[in-house]
Amino acid sequence: MNIFMLGGWMMWPLALVSVMVTAIIIERILLFSSCPFPTRDFTERLEKAVEGDTAPLLEAMGRIALLKRFSSLMASSHPQREASLRIEGEAVVRRLEKYLSMLSILARLAPLMGLLGTVLGMISTFSEIASAQAGVNMNQLAGGIWQALITTAAGLVIAIPALFFLHHFQSRVNSVASALSEAANAMLSLPAER
Repeated sequence: MNIFMLGGWMMWPLALVSVMVTAIIIERILLFSSCPFPTRDFTERLEKAVEGDTAPLLEAMGRIALLKRFSSLMASSHPQREASLRIEGEAVVRRLEKYLSMLSILARLAPLMGLLGTVLGMISTFSEIASAQAGVNMNQLAGGIWQALITTAAGLVIAIPALFFLHHFQSRVNSVASALSEAANAMLSLPAER
C-alpha cells in the first residue's frame, strides 16, 4: 500500500483499470472454459460427418451449452437452415467476443495513464526544485523521479497481462469461428435426404 500511495493520485485510476481488466479476464476464462470447442478429435468427427456419420459431431457440439442451438440447427432440415446457421454462428462469435474490445482499450490505456502519472510527477518534482531557495537536493530529485516512475511501472504491469490474454482470447474466438464454419459447411454439403 505504501508504494501505491507514493505513486500519487494517478494510481487510483490505474487501480480501477486493473480491477476492470482482472474482471474481464476472469469472466472470459470462465466462458471459454465452458466452451471447449473445437475438441482435439474435431477433425476426425468432421471427416465422419462429411462421410455421412453426423452423430459424433452433433453429439459433441450438443454437449456444449453455447453451441446447443447451433447443433440443433445443423441437425434440422428446414429450407432456411443455411441462413439460420450463419445467424446463429455469428451470435456465438459475438458472445465470445463480448468485452474483448473493452479489454483492448484498457490494455492500451493503462501504459498511457502510467506515462501521464510519470509526466505529472516529473512536473511536480521539477516545480519544487525550481522554487527551492537553496541548490538542487539530489535526494529530493531522485525521490521525485522514483515516485513518478511508479505509475509507469503500474501501467505496464496492467497492460502486459491484458495484452497477453486479449491475444489468447482472440485466437480462441478465431478457432471457434473457423470450426463452426467447417461444421456447418460439412452438414450443408450432405444430400438433403440425410
